[in-house]
Amino acid sequence: MKRLVVVGGKGSAEIAMTIFEAANAIKQEWKLEGFLCDDPGPGEMLGKYPVLDVTAATPDYVNKGYYIHYALQFNAKKKFERVQQFLKYNVPLEANATAIHPSVILAPETKIGYGCVVCANAASSYGATLGNFSHIYTAGFLGHDCTTEDFVTIAAHSIIGARVKVSEGAHVGLNSCIREDISVGRYAIIGMGSVVVKNVDNYSVVAGNPARFLKTLDIKEG
Repeated sequence: MKRLVVVGGKGSAEIAMTIFEAANAIKQEWKLEGFLCDDPGPGEMLGKYPVLDVTAATPDYVNKGYYIHYALQFNAKKKFERVQQFLKYNVPLEANATAIHPSVILAPETKIGYGCVVCANAASSYGATLGNFSHIYTAGFLGHDCTTEDFVTIAAHSIIGARVKVSEGAHVGLNSCIREDISVGRYAIIGMGSVVVKNVDNYSVVAGNPARFLKTLDIKEG
């Protein structure tokens, strides 16, 4: 079995661990060792799994042959800085573990990247693509031929329409809907319950029905 540690603490990391557990119920693939976390720290417990080390030890565990699942980036307001920290670890792509809950329904030609988690009752239509290091939470849906880039969050009960492009780092909030043929910019945030009917610019925060621009995030890339 492949040794796995989940990087992160309460919230997304704990959810990710439960999806790996569910996947193991179908196929015993992962030896779930515990978490790399700063709060609580090493020696503490998160549920039934120990915190083995701090998050900065991620490269050390990869070098020792562990697979990792990095879940620290699933905080919309801190996502960009946490993605940059992860990229500095230079983890080989193939060392990033993906788990798909057994209740998920994936249509033909759906592509799921490395380091992803797909939660219970999520689904896709034909030809959808989920980029690396992305999460789809409970009952999320990817429409046909839509594309999400890396580090995307699709919150519970959110719907991504056909031929939509969701760019790197974007966060689609709870129970949101994105109309077909829309483009969502890099690290944009779509507030919960939003109905997106026009393109969303990079680093923008939008919300409402229909979704309206609220502000621009203070993100400086490069």
